[in-house]
Amino acid sequence: MPKPPPPDSDTAQPAEPTLETGFDEVLPEGVAAGAARRSDPEWVEATDTVTRPIPAEALDDPGEPPPERPARRPPRNLQVAAIAGVAVLVLGAALLYRSHHRKQVLAKGLAHAVRVSWADTHAGYREASQVLEPLVPIDVLEAGAMRAYALAMLATDYRDERAGQEAEALLLEPERATEVPSAANVARAALALGRREAGTAATYAARPGGGALAGVIQGRVALMAGNPAGALEPLDAALLVDPRLPAALALKGDALRRTRSPAAARQAYLAALESSPLHPRAAYGLAKLALSAQARPDDAIPALERILGDRAGTPSNERGRAALHLAALKGRAGDRAGAQKAIEAAGASGPDRAWLEKAVAEEELSRTGYHVVDGAPAALRSASDDDPYEPAPPSPPPEAKKVMAKKAPAKAVKPAKKGKPAAKAPAKKSSKTGTSKSSGKKSPAKPATP
Repeated sequence: MPKPPPPDSDTAQPAEPTLETGFDEVLPEGVAAGAARRSDPEWVEATDTVTRPIPAEALDDPGEPPPERPARRPPRNLQVAAIAGVAVLVLGAALLYRSHHRKQVLAKGLAHAVRVSWADTHAGYREASQVLEPLVPIDVLEAGAMRAYALAMLATDYRDERAGQEAEALLLEPERATEVPSAANVARAALALGRREAGTAATYAARPGGGALAGVIQGRVALMAGNPAGALEPLDAALLVDPRLPAALALKGDALRRTRSPAAARQAYLAALESSPLHPRAAYGLAKLALSAQARPDDAIPALERILGDRAGTPSNERGRAALHLAALKGRAGDRAGAQKAIEAAGASGPDRAWLEKAVAEEELSRTGYHVVDGAPAALRSASDDDPYEPAPPSPPPEAKKVMAKKAPAKAVKPAKKGKPAAKAPAKKSSKTGTSKSSGKKSPAKPATP
């Protein structure tokens, strides 16, 4: 068995560390290198930290904070792109809201204009034109055409020349459109009606899409042409679309009154006033029926008084016509003070006042029914009071009556029968002389009776 090598031989292993030699006497290679680095004062390693106690005064006075590391900014192009995206979103939202708001404003304005012009009064058409004026730049077609219609009715029914000129200007754009709005056609028909161009008015009113308003224009054209029976068909068609339309009801009342249907006319007028209490045509129509003893005066008087008292919404010419019929009805009822008060409320003066008083007297004293008093001055004319004038046949002068009496044929003598002589008229005798006036001879005296 071989012996172990001696300790001092070349192949001897290093001695194990013992308590006597210590663990630091012989260090491994890596540990020795680390120790060398720590001994070098210029070497600093981030991981090698020494924990030392912090003095108490350092806790009370923190001193200057350590500098913060600045945050890393994104690239400038990315910032610009983000800002532009946000701006586009905000602008898009603003435009969307504005567009939605404009549509809402336009819809509300159009609905309001239709509602107030539906009453077919001066105040209604004026308000509709004012409401639509700021909306025309938003929608030059629909809003422009609707405003043109309101202005055209002011020109046609109330002789507002400036309104007619504005309507003509507003119709330029709608009539150039590929699809002309129906309100533009009705407006053009109304302007032609005001100029008494019946053919042009009927042509535009007959275009498709006109609805109830087109039927009203067609009915007015027929009445203007002296064909009240022909006005009933388009007016009935308009009332099928809107059974409470005041303009159609009042015009139907006129057509029925002129075709000798007073009871039906009265119902139409009353229905029109129920829808539009200040409707002039309906009020005048009831007054004419009352003056003809075909309706009660109480049917017409309240409506006439409303129109006469509406100084803010009703023009002076319409109030003058209301005063005419109201004073005639009150005068016929024996209310002279009421008649005079109505004339005073009209505010007419000079020649206008003189004609008004004359017309009131003629309407009051007429016992053959209502007939138009001719020669009304411009300040007292009304398109809603448009009955045709029918002059009464002139009475012959006294000289003509004498000539006609001389030319009257004598009484015819009955011819004698064949074979018999014609009977002679018995001669008249004078009671005193007993002579015959026809022959001049004395007749023999009768013998005295015993």
